Amino acid sequence: MNKKKLAVILPGTGYTPFMPLLFYAANSAEERGYEICWVDYCPIFAEAKSRGADGMNAAMEKAFQYAEEKLDAIRYDEYETVVFIGKSLGTIVGAKYAAQHNCTPDQVWYTPVPEAYEYVKGNVLAFMGDRDHVMNAEEARKKAAEKNLPLHVYPNADHSLATGNTLTDLDILKDVMTVTGEFLK
Repeated sequence: MNKKKLAVILPGTGYTPFMPLLFYAANSAEERGYEICWVDYCPIFAEAKSRGADGMNAAMEKAFQYAEEKLDAIRYDEYETVVFIGKSLGTIVGAKYAAQHNCTPDQVWYTPVPEAYEYVKGNVLAFMGDRDHVMNAEEARKKAAEKNLPLHVYPNADHSLATGNTLTDLDILKDVMTVTGEFLK
């Protein structure tokens, strides 16, 4: 059987692939023999921020189309293992793509958006803070339990898994990367 592995990195609207969660997740995957595929639709959102909600909705659709084109080009049959690693909006992009294209990559969700839970398929590992402004932690716990997926919730952490205390934030990042590394095969 083919032993190649692929990690697809899917950023959030303002969280680029080179910010800590995604940067270290990609490094961790690479250390475990994964090829890395960066899907960087961040410039699409930079253009849309000044256009309000309508502009952001249009940007989300455009970002999904961009990601879809990039993901469609991957020859999944060449890989034994594929994992989508998403942050915020990237969680819905990966989950929606997997559901609509009938593929089952493993998925790592950093601060998932509520809509991602609608598309849960396969092995999913999720992380969030209990002070996330995008999704209520109790609602997330309920959805995770319904879908039987592990959800790690960090106290006093926001949508970036940050608390405002540098050493606490580094401890959270270390824990997230340890658990992520164990999840990666």
